[in-house]
Amino acid sequence: MKELKALPRAAAPGSRPMTLYRLRCFEVTFEEGGFKRATARLHVTQPALSYQIKQLEADLGVQLFSRRPGGISPTEAGELLFRHVRRISALVRQARDAVKELAEGPAGEIRIGTVNSVGVYFLPRLLWAVRSRHPAARPTVLYRDAEGILDALLASRLDLAILADPRLDHRLRYETLFEERVSLVCGRSHPFRALPRVHPEDLARVAFVALSSSTPTGALAAAHLARLGVAVDPVVSSEDVETVKRMVALGMGVAFLPDMVTENETVSDENPGARLARIPLQPVLTRRVVLVTWSGSQPSRAVMAFIDELRRWSGERRGDPPAVSPPPHGAGGAS
Repeated sequence: MKELKALPRAAAPGSRPMTLYRLRCFEVTFEEGGFKRATARLHVTQPALSYQIKQLEADLGVQLFSRRPGGISPTEAGELLFRHVRRISALVRQARDAVKELAEGPAGEIRIGTVNSVGVYFLPRLLWAVRSRHPAARPTVLYRDAEGILDALLASRLDLAILADPRLDHRLRYETLFEERVSLVCGRSHPFRALPRVHPEDLARVAFVALSSSTPTGALAAAHLARLGVAVDPVVSSEDVETVKRMVALGMGVAFLPDMVTENETVSDENPGARLARIPLQPVLTRRVVLVTWSGSQPSRAVMAFIDELRRWSGERRGDPPAVSPPPHGAGGAS
């Protein structure tokens, strides 16, 4: 075991309390791996944050972070404290939310993790509905790549994740919310737009813009092309669906994109002047949008209220019969 580096103390160990705020400063600094990003989350200045960390180190009599020119890294004592602080934060959050729920219904933070291709195009109306029905709930959304989201979920920094075709992990629970088509799309001036049908062999002769295969949907599209026997060398590759969509609209090539990403910009009877068109191609490619939760978590009432609303909205996308939902908390029924 490494020897802990003791710090000088002006007072005896334990004579000064470790305040919840000081522990929160430590927790965020640990999670962000440095002071700069932690200050943005905590809305404090770097000198103020450094002071809180130094005071906590003085309170404990040990060094929690090693300071180097390239940044900071946690000491053994810091890693040990973080494991305890994470549990303390969860208990504080549960206590606060439980008290608020007595008066206000489902309340408290709902920590959601997702990727751009789901969050930007699916979540906004759902979040509005949740906020309308449960005004004391506070949804927050973290955007990362799929692996980063799953890591945050397992580290208890998220309550749930909404991902497309996530990797499997025995510590997690998975619930398919709905399936959606991933369509081949082109710009309004592309020759494919005038064709009644495109055959797989036609794809080998066109430029492709691709979602990076490091993303689940990009990997899904690459595997689909491989099954069709089509070798593609993309002219542009990006992890961002919006970038891919704009490149297609500019005429740089065709791309596979989830239908939710293009549904308001695709040619239809109601929108004949749209900048994108979906290209008929068989077989059809689909992806699963999945709710992921950690099997070791105990969801709050606010989280469960969000999941209930999520399931209802997902059922509407699948075309399920509308479910009868209870009125928002505090709303009176007709007499």
